[in-house]
Amino acid sequence: MRLISTSVVHLFVLQVIIRMRILLIASLADSLVNFRGPLIQALLSHELEVHVAAPDFMQSEATRQRLHDWDVIVHDAVMNRTGKNPFADLRTVWVLWRLMRQIKPDAVLGYTIKPVIFGSLAAWLAAVPRRYALVTGLGYAFQGERRGMLMLVQRLYAWALARVHLVFFQNPDDLALFRNRGILSSGAVARVVNGSGVDVSYFSPTPLPKDGLCFLLIARFLGDKGVREYVEAARQVKQRWPDVQFAMVGWIDSNPDSISQQELDAWVAEGLVNYW
Repeated sequence: MRLISTSVVHLFVLQVIIRMRILLIASLADSLVNFRGPLIQALLSHELEVHVAAPDFMQSEATRQRLHDWDVIVHDAVMNRTGKNPFADLRTVWVLWRLMRQIKPDAVLGYTIKPVIFGSLAAWLAAVPRRYALVTGLGYAFQGERRGMLMLVQRLYAWALARVHLVFFQNPDDLALFRNRGILSSGAVARVVNGSGVDVSYFSPTPLPKDGLCFLLIARFLGDKGVREYVEAARQVKQRWPDVQFAMVGWIDSNPDSISQQELDAWVAEGLVNYW
């Protein structure tokens, strides 16, 4: 009996020693469940201790509870995902550095622009052994004529990505752009994965309704998401088929490219879309 007990203790100690700890950094708390849920579940299935850091968890109680139910350790992090204040961004680096010094992760993965840039820099300063970045898209700074912002973002990206061990991209075009513009050096290790994916067993198709057709747009209400094009398509379709319905689910974002509340109200008043 004593031999069995001793073996159990030794096994427990060994598991504690070898159990890796990983920190995921997001700029939007809800995205951890909606977009990174399968990734987190996969990490947990490999017996990793998973930590997540994001701003505004207090406003995302359902997300916090879901992560707690998964045995994920949640940390609030100060971050303004659309802000341009350099002092606020320096504070983000400091907050993330302090968090990493506290929890001592074996690996860090940031996704979207600010977690990639400032999370990677904080991880480098905190001497995290393995540092990863996931570039999920180009974002606002790469759209349109915003040269000053673009140059700054490219330099910050280059500085941060030079300090990670592996960069993931979700399409080859973004990887090629980063290489061509010198954001990612020729010697940097990068991999292209097949996007975030859609769980077709969860989002299963249903038959078209017999009492009329309804299209639905689910998005942040940004110009770059094609919201205005969707509304224009609704206008043209309804001229020929007035019974076809167009609905929108989303919100007015703090992003500078967001549509205005006045635009949304005008579309609803004109009868082009239903806002849910």
